[in-house]
Amino acid sequence: MQRHDHNLTIGHCNIQGGLLGVGKSREISQLIKTYDMDILSLNETNLNDSICTNTLNIPLGYDFVRRDRGVGSRGGCGLLINRNCAYKQYEMKTKLENVEAIWIKIKSSNIFVCGFYRSNKFCDIDKFLDYMSECMSKLNNKKVIWIGDINIDQNNINNLAYRKLDLVMKSHNLVQTIQGITRIAKRGEKITSTTIDVVMTNCYSDFSSCAVLDERIGDHQAIKCEIEFKVKKAPKYEKIRIRDHCKKNIDKFKNFLDNHDFSPVLTCDNVDLAANSLNDDLNKYYNNSFPYKDIHKHPDFIHSPSKDLLKAIKLKNKLYKKFKRKLNKVQQFAPNCNTCNCCIRCTNRNKAWDEYKVQRNLVTKLSKQSKRQNVVDDLKEKSTDCDSALIPLL
Repeated sequence: MQRHDHNLTIGHCNIQGGLLGVGKSREISQLIKTYDMDILSLNETNLNDSICTNTLNIPLGYDFVRRDRGVGSRGGCGLLINRNCAYKQYEMKTKLENVEAIWIKIKSSNIFVCGFYRSNKFCDIDKFLDYMSECMSKLNNKKVIWIGDINIDQNNINNLAYRKLDLVMKSHNLVQTIQGITRIAKRGEKITSTTIDVVMTNCYSDFSSCAVLDERIGDHQAIKCEIEFKVKKAPKYEKIRIRDHCKKNIDKFKNFLDNHDFSPVLTCDNVDLAANSLNDDLNKYYNNSFPYKDIHKHPDFIHSPSKDLLKAIKLKNKLYKKFKRKLNKVQQFAPNCNTCNCCIRCTNRNKAWDEYKVQRNLVTKLSKQSKRQNVVDDLKEKSTDCDSALIPLL
């Protein structure tokens, strides 16, 4: 018998905005699907109070809780949470300002998860460490997982900020579990490799794995951890109810229009009575001819894609396969290469990724155009069908 549950999987990625568009939203959905993530922490959501959550491209079967930055457009954090995962949002009251963090409690396992984002210019390290200490004291040794971008390189152990963080973690029995490089950046002529996306927890013994993934949405690598606690998987497709407009039912309705006796309507002297009678007859037979049925709808489905869109999707898939081949070549030479960003293998990988991103953005643009055109075409078709059905009766 197939199991429909798996270990609780929590991921994190600094996405650098893009939730209003389709491109990055699809990458987020693919990341969740590939690694069966129940919770995904997002940093730099770049949202504000004027943007409603229901206007965002949220993966199917997930809730999105967020904390927007009050000043400026950059920053903010959020948690995407599987609706099959029993949780409740936990309000951590504090008088400290400029702390970007969201808390939830996993009900069945009694685990508290904090998705956070700390940027140097918005929240200094001393204030964030005071917040950590305050939260850990309030939770009173409960199981806690902190996951997010802390902007302190975990490999630079001589850094003062690192030593302060290490001292606070030790005082609350927290360990930092991410060991790999999570961000490679070019600053002038210098290329830096840092570990600034972290998982800090006091329940590491419950972890089955913790790793840096070969996936990135912004310029950060995604990370994930798995905890020995079973949860259900999210549904892959949305279940919706529609009218069954199959060819058989359409022919049945056409036959009704051709053979039905409309003479009582045509000979009626009262216009309002005739209109109501015609409307009742059509509605009654329409409901009989086209019953409801339940279908599973893919969130990215476009019922009538343009030729340019299909061509662009084909090229996008080809470029993505090319990027994966280049990435595999880099990984084959690890740890000698270790994504140095200088050798020919890393250069070819980065070039392939840039080509894929350009094509991915083109697909996003063409998808939007195709969806808008479908709406226009549907309205025109419905208008034409109504006119053609009513003309013989006039």
